[in-house]
Amino acid sequence: MSLATNLRFHRKKSGLTQIELAEKLGVSIATLRRWESGETTPTGSRIIELANLLHISPDDIISGEDSPGAAGRATVLLPAHEKSNGMLVYEGEGTRIELPPTEKGYELFQNLVQNLMNNRKNLEQQINHTA
Repeated sequence: MSLATNLRFHRKKSGLTQIELAEKLGVSIATLRRWESGETTPTGSRIIELANLLHISPDDIISGEDSPGAAGRATVLLPAHEKSNGMLVYEGEGTRIELPPTEKGYELFQNLVQNLMNNRKNLEQQINHTA
């Protein structure tokens, strides 16, 4: 499942409308609609905000572990979240990265998320091509 599909699934699961979620985030309804359509992607810091508002982990939005169709598909897991100490943390594949919650930290976190999403898309394309 795509990030857009996962976001829409978890928003609905939380019982929120697009308008309600957009207002809670302080973004326009048009921005949220573009995220849910896959036209654009939220930044790493917005993914964290979305996860907090929807009471899920950023991984649920990115890889959609609870989304329909999640079983039996290849995913890149991103157990990343803002820890109680305020640091942005990525743990996976034997790697741990801690970034400060600064503008540069969020930028680096966003790049990490984007790279993982691109790698996941490439993996899914390879799987679909060989199937």
